[in-house]
Amino acid sequence: MEKLSFKLEIFEGPLDLLLHLIDKNKVNIYDIPISEITEQYLDYLNQLSSMDLDVSSEFLVMAAHLLYIKSKMLLPKYTEPEEDEEDPRQKLIERLLEYKKYKEASVFLEEREHRHKNIFFKDADEIEIPSSSCNLVNLSIDDLLKAFKAVLKKNTEVRTEDKSAFNNIVGTEKVSIKRKIKEILKLLKQKKELKFLDIFNNTHLRAEIVARFLAVLELVKLDVIIIENKDEQLYIYRSKKNGEANEY
Repeated sequence: MEKLSFKLEIFEGPLDLLLHLIDKNKVNIYDIPISEITEQYLDYLNQLSSMDLDVSSEFLVMAAHLLYIKSKMLLPKYTEPEEDEEDPRQKLIERLLEYKKYKEASVFLEEREHRHKNIFFKDADEIEIPSSSCNLVNLSIDDLLKAFKAVLKKNTEVRTEDKSAFNNIVGTEKVSIKRKIKEILKLLKQKKELKFLDIFNNTHLRAEIVARFLAVLELVKLDVIIIENKDEQLYIYRSKKNGEANEY
């Protein structure tokens, strides 16, 4: 038989009732006025018309415990109190603090459940990766990047300039990747095979070098050119498919 869950008005147990009384009286949980709280606790139980026996037993056990603590604190002491003597309320305080912690956690989780119960998530779509790779023959992307770094290092040697020569400069010229693509295609019309390093001849500007490299990558992506590694030397030539270079 399924066990019935009984709820004592808004209180789910004796500790819940005690926390309510402590908050209602605005007292410090670490310094509970046990006499006042006990009286209010008993008054609340007396006002109930009927209680489930199993549930009421928990409240009555707590009532007896409160009376025990109250009597222990009221009885006169005929001997000097020991320095390490435990406060009769200490264990009750620890139980209340632990219960309060779990109650606050349950309220937090209930709020999150209510907030997110109507939120649904869509599983990530699988992105199909094309089986065909870039037009890189006998080399990898890392090899291409390594070659570019070598070009960048070789062609961008820092020269000492007089800073006053730059006083009147208010901006730098923008380098068009589209224009660089056209220049590369023009070179490939003159030569069927072009060395990778030849693309970067006659330039020492970093922006110019980067633009030419991006132009090469764009042409590879469009399947317009193929880059091949021959004896540690990179060569570029037109793809037989001819790609999508019409707009250039």
